[in-house]
Amino acid sequence: MYLGYIHTFRAIAIYFIIAMHCIDVFVWDKNSDLERILRISISNGTILFVFIAGYLFQHLSLRYTYKKYLVAKFKNVITPYLIISIPAILIFTLVLKREGVWVEFYNDPVWLQVINFYRTGLHLAPFWFIPVITIYYLVSPALVFADRSRFFYYLLPVFVIVSCFVGRGGGSAPFTSFVHFFSVYSLGMFFSHYKGFLNNWLCKTSIIYCAIFTVLGLWICEFYLTNTTYSYFNFLQKLVFCIVILGVLIRLGEKATHHYVNLVADASFGVFFVHSYVLSSGKILTQQTFSSLPQGSLWAYLLVTVITLLVCMAFIYSLKAVFGSRSRLLVGS
Repeated sequence: MYLGYIHTFRAIAIYFIIAMHCIDVFVWDKNSDLERILRISISNGTILFVFIAGYLFQHLSLRYTYKKYLVAKFKNVITPYLIISIPAILIFTLVLKREGVWVEFYNDPVWLQVINFYRTGLHLAPFWFIPVITIYYLVSPALVFADRSRFFYYLLPVFVIVSCFVGRGGGSAPFTSFVHFFSVYSLGMFFSHYKGFLNNWLCKTSIIYCAIFTVLGLWICEFYLTNTTYSYFNFLQKLVFCIVILGVLIRLGEKATHHYVNLVADASFGVFFVHSYVLSSGKILTQQTFSSLPQGSLWAYLLVTVITLLVCMAFIYSLKAVFGSRSRLLVGS
């Protein structure tokens, strides 16, 4: 069964991913408070993506076979990742040195650098996510077994606590990131497994308002009690925010489905793959033209975020027009 509210959720998730990376297009030394507000509000959008992944995995698990599942993921996720990574890997192995890799990285031969880039996703900022989600694909039989057991979802509070203490590993530690996001993926599975009951409960006004106030409370705690973007306050904030989005979209029903939102949702995975190229090209062009990045302001930030999304979508839909369904092998959409 097609889930319209989850499809709309995809559009929201990709906006958060792009919006987070657009913060780094600007210099915020004259507006540091706004930068902090934006980072607390927008960061950790990956949680939305992982929640959706867990939700859809459980939703489709009745038709699950391991071989067919892996073949589909290799075709629709891994192959685009391998192809779209080629320009960045060529640049960072033959032309420039990538910042953020470990100290001994460039002591290895080029062929090993290429393997390490693919293994970690460190060649482009958002690509660390692909090696991490691949671990979920590989252990999917265990996840199907867990979903069908009686006790797995009773452990969700434990998984959340573990996630609070095990931080994001990023590209240099995919397994650590797998552990960190395991509670998010499991929570998505939980809300899908019990959707027959939970959907009627989530869309109640009292539940939605309670979740919103919880998100605001966690936001305030992070703003006043921490100095880091990826604190456990932010993790919990985005986890509860997933519940807010789910409840609101279920309540809105078909009203949440709009042609333009569907266009974003349909292209969301492709936008994920190409947006780093668009942003990096824009930053390089800006620095060469004006010798520095622009000062950040709310309106400039919102404008750049929307323009980036539109440029990425134009690129994706142009590829789809040229290559048809084969574009999915190139950019995942």
